Amino acid sequence: MSRALAKALTSQWAATLYAAAVSVGLTFVLGRALGPAVFGQYSYILTLASIFAIFQDGGFTTLIFRETAMAALAPKEGRPGLLSLALGHLGLVTALGLGLTLCFPAADRLSLAAAVGYYALFTAAALVSAQLKGRNNFAAEGVWRAICRTATALGAGAALLLPGAGTAAIFLGLLLGQAGALLSPFGRALRLPPRLTASREVYGPCAAFLCISAATTIYFRCDVILLRQLTDDPAIVGNYAAAYRLIEGVIMLATPLAHIFFRRLRVSLQDTAAFRQSFGRMLGVMIGLSVAAVAGGLLLGPWILTLAFGDKYVAAIPLLSWLLASLPFILPNYVLTQALVALGRERAYAVATIAAAVVNIALNLLLIPLLAAKGAALATVATEAMLCLALARSFVRDGLRPKSAA
Repeated sequence: MSRALAKALTSQWAATLYAAAVSVGLTFVLGRALGPAVFGQYSYILTLASIFAIFQDGGFTTLIFRETAMAALAPKEGRPGLLSLALGHLGLVTALGLGLTLCFPAADRLSLAAAVGYYALFTAAALVSAQLKGRNNFAAEGVWRAICRTATALGAGAALLLPGAGTAAIFLGLLLGQAGALLSPFGRALRLPPRLTASREVYGPCAAFLCISAATTIYFRCDVILLRQLTDDPAIVGNYAAAYRLIEGVIMLATPLAHIFFRRLRVSLQDTAAFRQSFGRMLGVMIGLSVAAVAGGLLLGPWILTLAFGDKYVAAIPLLSWLLASLPFILPNYVLTQALVALGRERAYAVATIAAAVVNIALNLLLIPLLAAKGAALATVATEAMLCLALARSFVRDGLRPKSAA
């Protein structure tokens, strides 16, 4: 491993471990303080807002990361830079989202509005991260991510201290915390006039990335929404959300490695041997991590769940065992998808994720009425397995050739 790669990976792992520790700690505090029913409501609002956040992003985060690494989509005369276009898109979609909250029950409107506002600022912070990573400033990006996580956790923690604090107070606290982080020097990158464009060169790849994000978020999040709609007990949602938090923790730890290797894949695009070597190495690492994560989860997962959330969440333990079976597909899928994006073959990735989202929704509608939260867990495993097969088929068919050669 080169010194540069080791430095980047070390900084990213440090930031991720810190952010994960803060996030998990905040989740545990919220779960204990709110109880399964209110925690289920919080998870429901969070899920709805996170799905809308993909439209706030509009695919610009991935596009900025990819094109900053290669500097291929340089600003042209008469067309603003990608970051200005991203901010214009973000502002327009956020305004529409705040209007859409009026379509929901009155009891949920304030929480949803605060969550939409929070994710607008969260997306703005992600644009800064994408630019830093594209420029190979992984250490600075790690610091920026730690600042954001600290500020939002402090905001949510302060909100939790308010008498009778509920979901609306928590999301307002997250919003204020993220706003505070954007006032730091890192936020200066966003001090640009927001612009809009109808350029196909920009919105063509953005549309593909938007479809990918939408489909991925839907099949990652629709289980919580459907559990809420198809079951009578909010505690079922809370238990499932608690179990899934541990799976998300594993994914979070694997993300920095995927991002660092993505940049290496992108810059070595013209060197087939280097690209193939990085691809194979990354795939092997992710497979090894998935095996270790499953073994560790089976051994320590029940203890972690009860220690973190308390005995009230004992029903989440069998759900965790089922969800762990998705990791041998989720982590290798990370490699396959990153390689497709680096190769410029995001359309194949988009088709696979849309198909996976459709399958996931269908399986949840079928299995949740029969098996409740266990049905949602089984739907997750089946969806990830199907996505893995679809992505692998793309490489069997077209190999490791970039879009222009495919």
